[in-house]
Amino acid sequence: MNFLDEEGDRRFGLCMFVPAIMSPAANRLLNAAYGDSGDNLSVPMCHVGSGKQVRFLAGNYSSADLISAKKTIDVLEKIPGAVMLVTEAGVGASTANTLALLENGRTKRFTNHTHSFFSFAVEHLMAERAEHPSDTIEEFSDFGITIQAQILTPDTPAQSLIRTPWEAIFQEISRDPNSLFRFKDDPRAFEEFIADTYRLDGYDVQLTPRSNDGGVDVIASKGGFGAIKIFDQAKAYSMGRRVSANDVRAAYGVLLMARDVSKVIVTTTSNFAPGVYKEFAEFKPRVELRHGQNLIDWLKHVEANLHR
Repeated sequence: MNFLDEEGDRRFGLCMFVPAIMSPAANRLLNAAYGDSGDNLSVPMCHVGSGKQVRFLAGNYSSADLISAKKTIDVLEKIPGAVMLVTEAGVGASTANTLALLENGRTKRFTNHTHSFFSFAVEHLMAERAEHPSDTIEEFSDFGITIQAQILTPDTPAQSLIRTPWEAIFQEISRDPNSLFRFKDDPRAFEEFIADTYRLDGYDVQLTPRSNDGGVDVIASKGGFGAIKIFDQAKAYSMGRRVSANDVRAAYGVLLMARDVSKVIVTTTSNFAPGVYKEFAEFKPRVELRHGQNLIDWLKHVEANLHR
């Protein structure tokens, strides 16, 4: 963002858009940066044509000085999914020349375009103002990783959002391992989280459809020397529910029908029924049983590698 220094004493227009689930934390950070109170992000935005379901909360400054613009960038670059357009002063209902774009945590030049607040929302984000917003927040899947409300809520401390969404969930699980069991209310969120963990662990990943998945939730592979292809069956269970021997047998059956697959892993938030480990011991390493503590150990391994 240093290139904004070239603009000297000029003033800027700021069009800010933050995923609705992230907006309480973003507002707290913006208040701290500006030394004010209230909601800097308050305009409910929905997907074009979708009606009431809130996708973003947005805000607009038609004339901000350089210091305020930089403070805003410093905050929003830490918020997953945040997008901000920097323009010449006067943006809002009026159209202004664009100068920069913050997206995916990075700010870059964005010149030779003209936008108003709402034209940018429609053209770049496919979002429009929700005239009669509901209390329902659209899923966070647009940004490549899903954050479900039962894992990361609007009350999550702002410092948890300084890291990536995956790391925010990891921090919650590290703080309270029983957080894993919250996935039982949304098994698809668990599948998505496991898929993202493989991706961060260096695999090429395919997340299978919600239905008709053929008994496989995640396909993870690595090419080259030591190539491997893994089928993962994710089981988001409560603390007292165990994965049965029949579940594992079914996963093994899928493995036997797929000649190019190296191994099958059954990953659960809970554990396996008595006798399952003994029954499948002879099938190692082609059959791996990953219970809750094994999963947490894997998450810690992946998180440690992210910061090497």
